[in-house]
Amino acid sequence: MGKYQKNIEAARRITVMQYLETYHPGELVRKTDREYCTRTHDSLIITPANGFFHWFSRNVGGNNAIDYLTKVEGMDFVSAVRLLNEMVPVTVSFQPAKAAPVKPHEPRPFTLPTPDRNAEAVAAYLMHRGISPKVLRYCVGSGILYQTTCGSYRNCVFVGKDEHGVARCAFQRGCQGTFRGDVSGSQKQYGFLISAEDPECDTVEIYEAPIDAMSGATIRQYKHDRPWRSVHYLALGGLNHQPIDYFLAHHPAVKTAVLCFDRDEPGRNFAGTVAKKLTDKNARSRICPLPWVRTITNIW
Repeated sequence: MGKYQKNIEAARRITVMQYLETYHPGELVRKTDREYCTRTHDSLIITPANGFFHWFSRNVGGNNAIDYLTKVEGMDFVSAVRLLNEMVPVTVSFQPAKAAPVKPHEPRPFTLPTPDRNAEAVAAYLMHRGISPKVLRYCVGSGILYQTTCGSYRNCVFVGKDEHGVARCAFQRGCQGTFRGDVSGSQKQYGFLISAEDPECDTVEIYEAPIDAMSGATIRQYKHDRPWRSVHYLALGGLNHQPIDYFLAHHPAVKTAVLCFDRDEPGRNFAGTVAKKLTDKNARSRICPLPWVRTITNIW
């Protein structure tokens, strides 16, 4: 067996629990006697007894730390192997790992990545994706979008703020390649929000990703049937209900929610779950025929 293959095999023997306990112990949250999730992704379930994890909102999973780093943290395969080979040596057992209680840890502090002096790469990337310059300028000017550099890579940083305008959450998307991921310490109840011009606006469009929300705003701008900021645009940063609850609690004037999720199976299932949850509050739901919208839910 060659040197590199030995490194790969050694990395494959490291479990998700061993990786998280070494590098991110504060991420582990016990859900049941047999399962854990993470503070960042409450739909990512880890089962120590068999070493498997499954991220239900993205429908991906695996059984080792390489799978976790590449599928959850967006790291390339070579970097993942190198990182795992640098870990303090751990004793690898071929017996099923027993679930052990995790000591409580303080939440990881949230710090925004250092911004670049300009956002040229971000602007070029997002306009290539079809985002209008007007929507782009608004997001940058509002402090909910900026550019950061990691090594030789430029990333978009989409910021989620609380009701006081304080940044609490951020999601990064690479301007090159497929990198994406939450900034460490992000509080997932704070979504990426493009606010309506009228604070008493009664409609919110809800999307999975920030770029999707910016696309929705761009479509409305180019249609010219009504001002593009006549509604709120909320991005959840994944299939996560927490930002919806937080948004509605702080926007009592909103009475209509438009659900604009992907048409794949996870997106359809999540749309149905959200619609049902809002319907349980005596809301009415109907299918909207518009091409970029799935469901409209009247909240009350």
